[in-house]
Amino acid sequence: MLIRPLTPAIGSEVLDIDLADATQVTRHADRLRALLAERQVIFFREQRLSPDAQVFFSQVFGDVEPVSSTFPSHPANPYVEMLVTRGKETGTDIWHADLTWQPRPPVAACLYAVEVLEVGGDTMWASMTAAHDSLDEGLRRYLAGMTAVHHWEAPALVNNLKRQPDGDEKYHAMRRRYPPVDQPVFLPHPATGKRVVFVNSLYTTRINQMGHDDGAHMLSFLAGLARVPEWQVRFNWRKGSVAVWDNLATQHYAINDYYPSPRTMHRVSIR
Repeated sequence: MLIRPLTPAIGSEVLDIDLADATQVTRHADRLRALLAERQVIFFREQRLSPDAQVFFSQVFGDVEPVSSTFPSHPANPYVEMLVTRGKETGTDIWHADLTWQPRPPVAACLYAVEVLEVGGDTMWASMTAAHDSLDEGLRRYLAGMTAVHHWEAPALVNNLKRQPDGDEKYHAMRRRYPPVDQPVFLPHPATGKRVVFVNSLYTTRINQMGHDDGAHMLSFLAGLARVPEWQVRFNWRKGSVAVWDNLATQHYAINDYYPSPRTMHRVSIR
């Protein structure tokens, strides 16, 4: 297994490993976990994963749970989420971390490219530990201990849910199951201990300890730190590509430049 860093701050490509081979995955599990903690997102090429094989590989990084987002689950495995899009109203072309509106968001995710274009539809990741470390010490002290509200009802995600069979019923069930939740503005990462800027443009609606105007400006500033190129990595998908990312330490942005071509991805959330 060979490792190739992609940028100084974030992201490495892992070569010469077959993720469908349970023996290889098990043999390299400790090294893969350590690499993800260090590099925050890791990439693999030319893989052929069944839903069961993707779930087995994902369990290297933690427990998996059945799909609980607004996208449908795979008929062959309830732990695999099917992201079928055409680059229009995806709701993911905004900097965000997945499912931060849940009381315990996923610690990581594994995304497998089933059907993609040769050009277009790249995904970008940004290190939010680097974002935190860039802040002035006085600002870090001021914001320490503050919390922010996260809510799942972004317009594009609501529209995507309502387009599904029994969409209205699913929408109201989601509202009952997932009311808004508070998360720390600076999250101490459970594995590394490093602090993370844990607000994002898609799901975070306000900072509890600040007034409306000041809080809106601060939220915009903090969420906007994901846009700094020096702590980003950009990945060009090909059929069979796999990405695993630390969902607490990063944000990601799915570039929306492939409409009207179809794209199918399989995702597993890791708890």
